Amino acid sequence: MPLRDTLLNLAITCVLVLIIVLVAILLKESRPDPLPALPVSVAQLPPGQSLENGPAALPEFKVFPKARFIESRTNEADTLRIKVSDTEDEQVFVLYFVDALDASWTHPQRVQEQARYFDVSGEKVVSEGLKATQYVTQLLKARPFSVMTRWEQVPERSRFYALILVEHTPGSWVYLADLLVQQGFARVAGVTTSLPSDARSLNDYALELQALRKQAEQRKAGVWAASKL
Repeated sequence: MPLRDTLLNLAITCVLVLIIVLVAILLKESRPDPLPALPVSVAQLPPGQSLENGPAALPEFKVFPKARFIESRTNEADTLRIKVSDTEDEQVFVLYFVDALDASWTHPQRVQEQARYFDVSGEKVVSEGLKATQYVTQLLKARPFSVMTRWEQVPERSRFYALILVEHTPGSWVYLADLLVQQGFARVAGVTTSLPSDARSLNDYALELQALRKQAEQRKAGVWAASKL
């Protein structure tokens, strides 16, 4: 190759490299500075829970006699958003002892499990689950109730197990779990616990719940009306 052509190619290459370098510099200067990281506040944790050791249930139940029901689209008959006192944040509580009918298809496997238990369709489970949610909503908005919790956390969820005691009639208090079973809105299942300030043993109370379930089935209450059992 003649020397002149070689020099010409070299000059063209140098010009192209220079253009690429200039373009890179311009792009870098036009790029906006990264946004500063926003400070993250530490979540307020309920009693019995710590960031270092994870959730730890209290040895004894704490009773909140002036709890207030909070309406939420995520509420179901056994999973309820409640503000237990003016000094505590709102929390979602899941009832001990019962598994109430699901009010949506969010968890289809659980809906199908409930459908097999009651021998009804999944659609019937959800429709009765909506009725169960409405029943609990109206009940807790109209009647005084207490929340009893040890801040035992539902596995892998920011929810806590609780017992809810409702003034069903003046001077007569009953566990919400009992009412759900009586109404045919729940099966006896889930996590159990001892009963605070209650003479009944865990076994005695479980037998009473099963008796209530049998009565609801015989009366064709709630979802039992559609059951083939």
